[in-house]
Amino acid sequence: MKRWLSACCAALACGGALAGSLDEVRLFSSGDPPYVELGPDGRISGGLAVAPVLAILDHLGLPPSRIETVPWARAYEEAKTRPGAAIFPIAKTRERLKHLNFAVKLLDSDVYFYQLASRRDIQAPTLAAAKRYSVCVVLGDYRQEYLKTQGFPRLDPTSDSSINVKKLVSGRCDLLPATEIGMRSKLKSLGLDAALVRRGMKLAQLDSALYAAFNRGTAPEVIARFKAAARSVD
Repeated sequence: MKRWLSACCAALACGGALAGSLDEVRLFSSGDPPYVELGPDGRISGGLAVAPVLAILDHLGLPPSRIETVPWARAYEEAKTRPGAAIFPIAKTRERLKHLNFAVKLLDSDVYFYQLASRRDIQAPTLAAAKRYSVCVVLGDYRQEYLKTQGFPRLDPTSDSSINVKKLVSGRCDLLPATEIGMRSKLKSLGLDAALVRRGMKLAQLDSALYAAFNRGTAPEVIARFKAAARSVD
């Protein structure tokens, strides 16, 4: 009987250690300047969201190689379906909360509507007024989901945020929701003058903070360790 109890205790202890192990952790991301910047070889070279993640990994004794760069759709699928997987940077939406634990906030940011500076005919000081216009959005993006829930009838989705900036500048859509740093970075990378666009109303009700979010099947101990590490390096 004593042997059996000892064996059970050992098994439980082992199971607890495995449950809290960091061995299963993999982080997935994709290129999205200025938050995640990739070098010519396709590997992460820097970015606003990368720096805090690298600091957390270093604090936990994990190598940068735990980060894999893949297309965003695959990163999201990995995080949705694979315990121990995380995606960053990602914003909260109701749909994503079903699959992910938004464990670590990486960046705070505000989203605004942008329009061509020359389009003085566009007057969108409120959400109700903005619904009259066509809005460029990224397919599956949190800003698309938010505007859809607000009843925007003329959302124009594409697969890439840089394409949307081109569409805005060429007059193919009226408004574009973006962060200030994101818009500035996209214009610079496209070789476009920042004076071409004008910042409009802030989408104040939109939670636009960016997170590292884990699959909901990830061991609570693992998530707790990442949260503690984030607090330590903040």
